[in-house]
Amino acid sequence: MRKTNILTLFAFTLFSLVNAQKTPEEIAREWIYENKATLKIAIDDNLMLRASRTSLSGHTLRYQQTINNIPVYDTELTIHVSKKNKVTHVADNYDINVSKISTTPAVFKTSALDIAKAHIDAKGYFSREESKLYVYNKMGSTKLVYVNKIRATTPIGYWEVIVDAQTGEVLKSQNIDIEHNFKFINKKNTTLDRNEDYKGIAKNLQNQKKNETASFLVEGSGMIFDPDPLSATGQTYGGNYADNNDATNAQLDAARTSVVLKDITLTNGVYRLKGPYVEIADLQAPSKGLFTQANSNFNFNRSEDGFEAVNCYYHLDKSLRYINETLGIDLVSLFNNGVLEYDPSSFNGADNSSYGGGQLNFGEGGVDDAEDADVILHELGHGLHDWITNGSLSQVEALSEGCGDYWAQSYKRSLGQWQSTDASYHFVFGWDGHNQFWGGRSTNYSAQYPNDLITGFNHNNGQIWATSLMRIFDVIGREKTDKAFLEGLGMTNSSTNQENAAIAVRQAAIDMGYSCADVDVFTTEFTTTGYTMPAIDLVVNCPQDQSVSPDAGSSSYTIQDYTPMANAINTGCNASITQDPIAGTLLPEGVHAITITATGNTSVTCTFNITVDNNTLDTEDFIEKTGITLYPVPAKDNIILDGKFDNKETLQIYNLVGQQLMEISITENITRINISKLPEGVYFGSFKNKKGTLKFVKD
Repeated sequence: MRKTNILTLFAFTLFSLVNAQKTPEEIAREWIYENKATLKIAIDDNLMLRASRTSLSGHTLRYQQTINNIPVYDTELTIHVSKKNKVTHVADNYDINVSKISTTPAVFKTSALDIAKAHIDAKGYFSREESKLYVYNKMGSTKLVYVNKIRATTPIGYWEVIVDAQTGEVLKSQNIDIEHNFKFINKKNTTLDRNEDYKGIAKNLQNQKKNETASFLVEGSGMIFDPDPLSATGQTYGGNYADNNDATNAQLDAARTSVVLKDITLTNGVYRLKGPYVEIADLQAPSKGLFTQANSNFNFNRSEDGFEAVNCYYHLDKSLRYINETLGIDLVSLFNNGVLEYDPSSFNGADNSSYGGGQLNFGEGGVDDAEDADVILHELGHGLHDWITNGSLSQVEALSEGCGDYWAQSYKRSLGQWQSTDASYHFVFGWDGHNQFWGGRSTNYSAQYPNDLITGFNHNNGQIWATSLMRIFDVIGREKTDKAFLEGLGMTNSSTNQENAAIAVRQAAIDMGYSCADVDVFTTEFTTTGYTMPAIDLVVNCPQDQSVSPDAGSSSYTIQDYTPMANAINTGCNASITQDPIAGTLLPEGVHAITITATGNTSVTCTFNITVDNNTLDTEDFIEKTGITLYPVPAKDNIILDGKFDNKETLQIYNLVGQQLMEISITENITRINISKLPEGVYFGSFKNKKGTLKFVKD
């Protein structure tokens, strides 16, 4: 297998298409054709488009190598096309050594799955099982195989079993669950009746699927740790703030927070912790049920098993809502119709947790893992990595471990409970770890890349990646770092190491139009860590095309100075920017091209259009011509649209220099729009279907 370094790929000329009408796939295919000699791809028609994703930073296309339309296991050429129709990032995991073989199997798929189950002695309830045909080139020769993935009640794990499709021989078997901390502490000291667990899990599966069609989503309430009792109270572990075999006390009860549980499921008077993003499931022993009840108040203390169930639901649901609804990144599970499954009581009471196959399992040894939001969000971090790469998660240099640590720490630090001078400011797993059970991890890890990497799989390596990201977080803030982290991760594949992930994350920030100062923070902190960051070719970002009305009492429009918003990005952030025509020029009615030029070591230009149009209406004129009322004028926190919308409408809000700040879907005749985050000033609202633009003032 050839793993081409991303720096070599960046030495290619980044391919840009003149024809802006070409699709991202056409752009990617042309790039592959232009660079196939360097990639050593003999022909490009053996690349199958496995997945594509459109996101805030552009389009990511994942091409899998095939032989006779059968995919080659663990191969992928990942190409990212920016919104400017440029290939800006490539991750290459193409195998030039695979041989052409017969792809007609002698073993049936069902037989291969039975062989796999027998090999691992799988028993009980199977919550995941699949068998897919692949060309496999991982053992010195190319073979046709079935890749079987199985999650049974026992043995614990998400098992991948490779079966030769010609002979039925088992070639390899491994647990591909990504595990948190495997130490087998069963603090309950109970003897578990496995047969009874199998029966209980099967019964709970039937109950959770029954009468789903008659369900409603409602609000509930519950008590949780946010994110853990030590952070919430500023305490250190010990005394009344110790595990004490799950016992509660007045201090730990007071450390809880009452929260709203959004969109839980109500079916025939029974409330269950299932919503549009997350649902509880009984996946492993011990079988403790689904904690359904006849009222919506899920109030437990930590000595009750229901507490962990509620704590999990709240933090997982909140994090996924933040990603999808606040950051605007579409990201849900690849499994179970997009709903993440979790079991708060797993691993037979051991001190371990895991992610695999769209499922989270949390053990109960030491401090119950599901009591600490760091553990919950760390495991979710693996899921996010899995889903945003469409199953191409990388554990090279413990990359995904670092991603999980970062995602947990990003949330905890956003709560502002610790000061930067506190040791706990950097703790990951501050309640679950950093105690007698295990040492926890940290995001002020001093190791340098690559010299301090520990050979083999080791959670310590992930701390290098997480620490670097958290230094960026401390400078530019949570939302911008989280967006770049997720969008950059979405450009990677299973061969990506930490350095190439850093390059991808910074490129995501560039492609999303971050300021040069923000991009420079990524460069500085990643370089400080030891990652080699390539120089940034000069780019300039134009404002969007816009329609404006003439100046009051005039038939012309006085052009603004758009250079502060043009956002030139290069290494060192030293480019100068000019505008043609210059600010103050009078533009008559019509369409006018505005050219922005950035000059550094080279010069680049971009062009956008300003349409001067009397049909760009002030509020009163807009109301008269469209029948749509907007009030109050001026507005402070909200504007309200009142009018007849025959079809679903979209309102886009721009500032005076044409930057789109908001996009709102309008499905009701009366719609309240929150504009509280907009600075004071004048804004334009453009309707897609009504083909009209209005102007309003934020006071």
